[in-house]
Amino acid sequence: MHPADRPQDPRTVLSMLWVFFLMNIIFRDIHQFLSPGYMDWVIAGEMFGRQITDELLLFGGFAVEVMILMVLLPHLVSRRVLRIVNTCAVLFTAALVLFTPPIDPDDVFFLIVGLVTLLAILWFGWTFFAAVAPRAQIHTSHPA
Repeated sequence: MHPADRPQDPRTVLSMLWVFFLMNIIFRDIHQFLSPGYMDWVIAGEMFGRQITDELLLFGGFAVEVMILMVLLPHLVSRRVLRIVNTCAVLFTAALVLFTPPIDPDDVFFLIVGLVTLLAILWFGWTFFAAVAPRAQIHTSHPA
C-alpha cells in the first residue's frame, strides 16, 4: 500500500481540523484589517461598539489558547478525556463564534466555514474517540 493511501491517525486528523479552524480565524482577523473603518475602531479602542479593555484582551487570549491547545491535546490525552475536552472546546469556541457579530458579507462566509468546521470537529471527536467497549467476558460453567 502506498503511504499516501493509508488512512490517517484519527488524532492527527483531529489536530488538523483544529489547525484548519485556527487558520480561518486568523485569516478572517487579518482580512478584517482591510475593511474600511476597521482601523479607526482599533485606534479608538473599540470593537463592535465595546471598549477594548485589558480584561477583554485577556479573555481573547484565553479563547485563542483553548483553540491552540486543541491542536496539541489529541496527541497527549486518553480517548475518553479527549472526547470530553474536545466537546467542551467546540461548545466554548462555537459560542464565541456565534456571539461575534459579522460586520460584512465575508464575515458571514467565515462564520459559516467556522461553524461547519466545528461541527466536523465535534462529529469526528464523537465518532473516532468513543470509549472502546470492554470485551464481553465468556463464562463457562463447569459441571459440579
